[in-house]
Amino acid sequence: MSNLKQQDETLFCERCGISFLWSVEEQKHRIAANTLDTKPPSHCPGCRHLLPDAGRERGFVKWYNAQKRYGFITRRSAPEIYIHGSELLDQRRLAPGDLVEFSIGTGERGPMAQVVQLLERLAAG
Repeated sequence: MSNLKQQDETLFCERCGISFLWSVEEQKHRIAANTLDTKPPSHCPGCRHLLPDAGRERGFVKWYNAQKRYGFITRRSAPEIYIHGSELLDQRRLAPGDLVEFSIGTGERGPMAQVVQLLERLAAG
């Protein structure tokens, strides 16, 4: 526990600029979870919730064929990416407009989404 501060610390978010509290309790939680990263967070709790984890991206399902088990995801500043159903976590099918988080890997035909997690279903309207 040598990296643990003995007091709360006020930090500033690199994304939105607001100040936030890095509490002694949060510091203890990181150490108890055996996290190798015990340095202070660079983003406030809100931005940490909104941003994908390191090495992952977010996008919206453009289309997905449940019978053939593949489709495509649109990304903000990159080309669409292929998704195969074998990479879905906890879901058997996706629908256009679903928000997903994924990592990028390489398949037989090039880049593809891997370890795809559904974050939010498009609200039926």
